[in-house]
Amino acid sequence: MNDIQTQRTPDIIGAEIRGLTQQAKTMTVWFGIEIGRRLTEAKEMLEHGQWLAYLKEQTEFSRSSAGRLMTLYKKYGAAQTSLFGAESNYPTLNNLSISNALRLLAVPEDEREEFAAEHDVEHMSARELDELIKQRDEAEQRAAKAEEQVQQAADGAAKADEQYQKAKQELHLLREKLGNAEAQKAAAEKELSELRERPVE
Repeated sequence: MNDIQTQRTPDIIGAEIRGLTQQAKTMTVWFGIEIGRRLTEAKEMLEHGQWLAYLKEQTEFSRSSAGRLMTLYKKYGAAQTSLFGAESNYPTLNNLSISNALRLLAVPEDEREEFAAEHDVEHMSARELDELIKQRDEAEQRAAKAEEQVQQAADGAAKADEQYQKAKQELHLLREKLGNAEAQKAAAEKELSELRERPVE
């Protein structure tokens, strides 16, 4: 047994630390979801006006902290509540801290898990995640603006084409009128010529 202990190296200990850190993060989110579930359950049982007193007497959470934990439960675990408690709807997000899991709520639900995996959010600080979400929002705003400009250009092109087609029709009608007017002029000139040539009685 002592032989095993003497073979420990800083690398082995580092791997153990990383493993324990990973487990601690997972448990943090799980416990956050579980606390949020119980807070939600308690609040539904209480009468109006009793919530703040309940938080003060029964928990160590402020109103805002309790609200964040309840949001964590509702957004990440509510649909998975079972006999064994609230399980996360997003397995790849289980390793996040509670604060980063809450920050990720700024990302649309259908994109959240992919966004977290793609950017390795699990290993980011809160500040880095805030900056990443800000950059994502700014990129989406630029994309939306570009799409709007493309749509405006397409609408402008469609309007120009409509005006061109209308002008083309008007030109066709004018040519028809001109043709009719020239035919009438020719007929009138012929009639005038015939009248001039007719002998006067």
